[in-house]
Amino acid sequence: MPHRGADWGPMLTAAGFTIEGERTIAVNIEGDRSEAIGCYAVGVVQRIRSVIADRLTPEDLAALDQLLDTSSPHSILRRDDLTVRTERPVRAARRA
Repeated sequence: MPHRGADWGPMLTAAGFTIEGERTIAVNIEGDRSEAIGCYAVGVVQRIRSVIADRLTPEDLAALDQLLDTSSPHSILRRDDLTVRTERPVRAARRA
């Protein structure tokens, strides 16, 4: 995703759209043991790992890999204190 985290407002405007509205949606899910939340968390941590792996000590990388190993007793999927917090900006736009 080449534009992940980008400010889409100027890109949409440059592509000929008019921004009609903007909002930030906050998500805070605490203590939910649902499979969907666990899979979301694994995906996020996998993306983080792919960016920082070369900067971690071997011990830290091994600990991170245990969290990502879905068959490990230390897997993120087995945690009962998993919390997901995120914010996403949303824009409504129309062709100018």
